[in-house]
Amino acid sequence: MSSPDNIRSLSRFGRIFLPLLLVALGAAAQQAAVKFGRRADKAVVQTPVPDVELLKAELSDAPVTLAAQGVIEPITQSRAAAEVAGRVIAVSPSWRDGAPFKQGEELLRLDDADYLSALATAEANAADAAMQVRMERARADQAMRDWKKLASGNPESDLVTRAPQLKAAHARVAATNAAVAKAKRDLERTVLRAPFDGRILRTLTNLGSYAAPGAALAEFYATDKFQVKLPLPLDDFTLLDSAADSPVTLSATAGTRTISIKATLVRSAAEIDRASRTLPVTVEFSPGPDPDPLIAPGLYVNASLLGRPLKNVVRIPRRALLAGDRVAVSSADHHLSFRPVTIARTTRDDVLLSSGLKPGDLVLTTSLAVITEGMAVNPVSPTATPAAPAPQAKP
Repeated sequence: MSSPDNIRSLSRFGRIFLPLLLVALGAAAQQAAVKFGRRADKAVVQTPVPDVELLKAELSDAPVTLAAQGVIEPITQSRAAAEVAGRVIAVSPSWRDGAPFKQGEELLRLDDADYLSALATAEANAADAAMQVRMERARADQAMRDWKKLASGNPESDLVTRAPQLKAAHARVAATNAAVAKAKRDLERTVLRAPFDGRILRTLTNLGSYAAPGAALAEFYATDKFQVKLPLPLDDFTLLDSAADSPVTLSATAGTRTISIKATLVRSAAEIDRASRTLPVTVEFSPGPDPDPLIAPGLYVNASLLGRPLKNVVRIPRRALLAGDRVAVSSADHHLSFRPVTIARTTRDDVLLSSGLKPGDLVLTTSLAVITEGMAVNPVSPTATPAAPAPQAKP
């Protein structure tokens, strides 16, 4: 147990040092308040306001260019077949895959000996039939003279005047003349002539081969005109300028070369493609007298077609369009607000808006990491005046 002297000593110690302790704690608290107060004052800084570019919205009629892709194909492509039988006895120097040829050029010849013999026989039969007509006409004349000597008036039967025999002789002449014409056609068919200016796609027979009637000889195509079928989405087709002879630009890239071709829109397909939900259109072009060797069937090309212009739309760069089909619009005091818009069409670089903006609206075109409603900005584009930075306290 504590003695009374110890208790009195503790009481005297408390009365002396307790006030000193309180004074020390107060001084420390004052110093801490001054120190942290200065830090709080230093936390109030000038928050940087981002420099941005603004685009003034303007209504205009925007021309529309439609993009599509397709493959060059020949308009006229044929497979030649033998019309008569025979062995191939001669071929043209152009009888090679890929070789060009001219209209009327002899490409291939079959053995024509049998057809020359058939023509000679047919001509002999025709000459004999013609002679029979002359003989029957002479017999008929003689019969009429004999009738007039023996009787008066006209004979009751045409057999007396040999009319049926004369008619049969004329029929034989017609038949033999037809046989001569057929023999000549068969003889002509032993020669395959080019029906147009073109190129041989592939040969299917060669020198020494036997060709039966109907046997395929070669495949070739005309080089005067080519076509490209371009599948268009239905939305694009509704914008297509389908006027006759509407111009189309075709282009293709091969290595460092770019080929440009002027084509013409000629027609659209009779039905919508059920798989892709597109409507193909066909364009045609002429390669000219000295075409580029790359302009050939199978070349993949990009097409640019003329569309009808969109009326009263606002054009903005694609970077200005935000998620959810919105744009950020700056107020007069340079604070941003979000605005929903309606997209009429999107191109590679721009977006055409049909509603959501009024003429004179200032649209944010600078890409920012974070955009918030009411955010202050500093316009640096010529369409708006800069704003002074606003002081903001950091939390």
